[in-house]
Amino acid sequence: MKDVTLLHPELQKIITQFLKEAEKQGFIVKVTDTLRTKKEQNELYAQGRTNPGNIVTWVKYPYSNHNWGMAFDICRNDGKGAYNDSDNWFFKVGQIGKSFGLEWGGDWKPQDKPHFQLNKYGSTNYLFQTYKTFEDFKKPWEDLKEEDYMFVERYYKYNDTIKAYTIINENGENYIKLRDLAQLLNKNISYDVNTKITSLDDIIETKNIMVNDKEITVKCIDSNGFNYINAREIGDALGYDVGYNASIQKIFFNIKKSIKEKFKILFK
Repeated sequence: MKDVTLLHPELQKIITQFLKEAEKQGFIVKVTDTLRTKKEQNELYAQGRTNPGNIVTWVKYPYSNHNWGMAFDICRNDGKGAYNDSDNWFFKVGQIGKSFGLEWGGDWKPQDKPHFQLNKYGSTNYLFQTYKTFEDFKKPWEDLKEEDYMFVERYYKYNDTIKAYTIINENGENYIKLRDLAQLLNKNISYDVNTKITSLDDIIETKNIMVNDKEITVKCIDSNGFNYINAREIGDALGYDVGYNASIQKIFFNIKKSIKEKFKILFK
C-alpha cells in the first residue's frame, strides 16, 4: 500500500516534514510502500525464496514495522531512475530522514536503503506481544497526543575535540543520538537486522610505514586524528620480540633470539 494516511499519526506528520525538507535540499522523494497486510508481507517474504524475484524483506508477518503502520519505503522521483544510487542519493536522503528521528535501513547489515521506520513505540516483538494485532494497536491512535521534546544544542568534549550536537532534553536529562556519540568517539556504528544489535567498533585503518627503507603494512586504530599502531606488528617489523610485564604494566621489546644468534656468529 502507498497510502500515508494508514500510518501512525505521528509518523504521518514526520513524513510531511521529511518530504518538504528533502525537496528544499533538492531531492524529489516518492513514498512507495506504507502499511502491509499479513497477506502482503508474507507474499513479499516468499519473493526470492519460494517465488520468483529478488529477496526484499527478511521477516514474515508480524515482524515488520510495515505491519504496524510504523514504516515506509521511498524511491527517487526526479526522472533519473527510481533506485539509481550512483550519486549517493539514498545516503543523502537517509541523513535527512534521520534528522527527524527516523531509523534508516541504509545503516543496517544487510542494507535496505529505501526503508525508514519510527521506533518510538517499541519493537515489532513488543508490539505483537502487547497488542497482538494491528487493529488493537490502532485503537488508541485518535487519543494520542504528540509528545513535545525540547531540542537544545549541547557541546561535548572527547580528548581534545569539542563538537556541538542537537540533543533532546527531557525532565532534566539529555539524550544524544547514538550516531552522534559514535562520531564524537570516532567509532564505526552498524546495525545487524538479524540480531537486532547495534555495534560501536574502533575504526581500523591499514597504513604503510617505512622501516629501514623497507615498506611495511600494519593495521592501526584511528582515534582523534592519531594512528595507534599494534605494538606487536611494529616489534616484528623492527626485529624485536614484544612482551608485557603485568606486575609493572610495561610493554618491552627484546631483540629476537634468531637475531642474537646471528650476532654471536658475526662477533665470534
